[in-house]
Amino acid sequence: MTTSLPAPRTESYQLSDRMIDDTPVPAAFHTPAPNEAAREELLLKKLGARGWGRLHHFRQFYQPGWGERRCRPLSPRATEAFFRFLEEVRFASGCMPSLFLTDQGSLELRWELNGRDVQVEFSSEGIESYSAADGNEAVVPHAEASAVARRFSAV
Repeated sequence: MTTSLPAPRTESYQLSDRMIDDTPVPAAFHTPAPNEAAREELLLKKLGARGWGRLHHFRQFYQPGWGERRCRPLSPRATEAFFRFLEEVRFASGCMPSLFLTDQGSLELRWELNGRDVQVEFSSEGIESYSAADGNEAVVPHAEASAVARRFSAV
């Protein structure tokens, strides 16, 4: 004997009006950008798990007014220039640069090139670099991120 169930009277997954919540979704929920996965891969490849973790920490947890001196959060302009730089730069084999967040909301990257210190800072205004090999300091606009990367790439 075969029996069939009665047809449902309403749609099976309809939410009643009294259960709908108009509470705004908190800003803590992060919607990734379309290129976020590629950037994550780039970070892991160029800076390793530690660098990836530090940038994630800077982006998620350092809100306006962090620190004792009411420091600034990470600048979106600095972040964009930083990623353009990372796409172009070639670090020497085994070189794992250190990444820092400055009080002004800039990203600073430090490593050694041919045994000499290199520092590149990505701020909201531009890119500042220093090479201990020649004592040269420079400040350039964000548009020159690729040129800075070529200058400091390992041969």
